[in-house]
Amino acid sequence: MKLRQFFYVLASVGLVAIIYILIRSSRPTSSGDTINVDDHKNINAKTQIGDFEQIKGTEVLRAALSLRKEYILSSGSSSEGPIQNYIFFDSTKKTSYWLKPKREGVILSAIALSENEDYKFEPTKITPIAFIYLTADKDTNNDDRIGWEDRKQLAISNSSGLGFKILIDQVDRFNGSSVVKNNRVFLFYQLGNKQKVAEVDVRSQEIISSSEFSAQPL
Repeated sequence: MKLRQFFYVLASVGLVAIIYILIRSSRPTSSGDTINVDDHKNINAKTQIGDFEQIKGTEVLRAALSLRKEYILSSGSSSEGPIQNYIFFDSTKKTSYWLKPKREGVILSAIALSENEDYKFEPTKITPIAFIYLTADKDTNNDDRIGWEDRKQLAISNSSGLGFKILIDQVDRFNGSSVVKNNRVFLFYQLGNKQKVAEVDVRSQEIISSSEFSAQPL
């Protein structure tokens, strides 16, 4: 009887362990826009290039380079992973190039900047002047993942994906942007308990001015 109870307890512990591993493997934060720091997580991460789409107003097409995660413990199932880079194809010159020189971290979002005041409501119908990117490249909260919960950066490129540059390297939350007027755009973001705004010259990719105010009412 004792031997039977021992095997019953052992089997129960094993079942709980398997369920725990499966839950951790299928957590939303482990796919989507988050990348595992530890490569030994029972996940085989393979990169893949998505569909190319024309950038309006240019002769350039863009496609995302993302990770496709295949979960060993779930019978070979897979999920679309985070975007790590973008590849561009110039149909006039018949050449291709990458947005970032290295495949590091994740690109959490890519925002088209425009002079059109309705661009946020119809983003696919506008001609972008430039792109703003929200990126994360370090595990700043020590959870073995890189994603939305980490400290982020704001970067910029022109409308063809050239001239990628980090504008602001300390961002907790991106709060949006203004329309472009006279080649200037305002970027709103939060760092700690401070709400900040940076005025950026889109052509020179330089910060013209910056200011901050409290993120909470007095």
